[in-house]
Amino acid sequence: MEKLLKYTYLMDLKKIDLQLKRMWRRYQSIMDEPNWDDINEARAILYLLGQIYCEKIAVEAIERRLHLLKSPISLLDFFSSIDSESEELEKLRRDDLFVTLENFYRIIKKFKNNFVGGKYYLDEEKFIKIYNKYNPQKKMKIGYRGKFRK
Repeated sequence: MEKLLKYTYLMDLKKIDLQLKRMWRRYQSIMDEPNWDDINEARAILYLLGQIYCEKIAVEAIERRLHLLKSPISLLDFFSSIDSESEELEKLRRDDLFVTLENFYRIIKKFKNNFVGGKYYLDEEKFIKIYNKYNPQKKMKIGYRGKFRK
């Protein structure tokens, strides 16, 4: 995670993508042959990547740079322009920083939309099932986004 944060700060897109893939492979390898200690590592990876990095850190990394654009825009306008394939994109893409931020956003969006099965993104449904199977405290069940229930 430390390297991922470093490359995010530097906006090194190739290395960000590489670190996300590396962490995702580690998560997947744990899910293939789990033990209780590794399951908790997988839980940390899932939480850090899915809920902290993609939802907060990446968004803030974009937001903190938008005022540096040649034509500053709001975070909502940034996301809307890209997601709607706005006609303004041609003009916005004349700014190298915008292109970098757009590509960063697309990397994060692609990663976040990993779909391996189940109804939750990043295959959290599979994780919940495995976690509850191996949990030594059988009365405590984990649910979506790491929330415990009895």
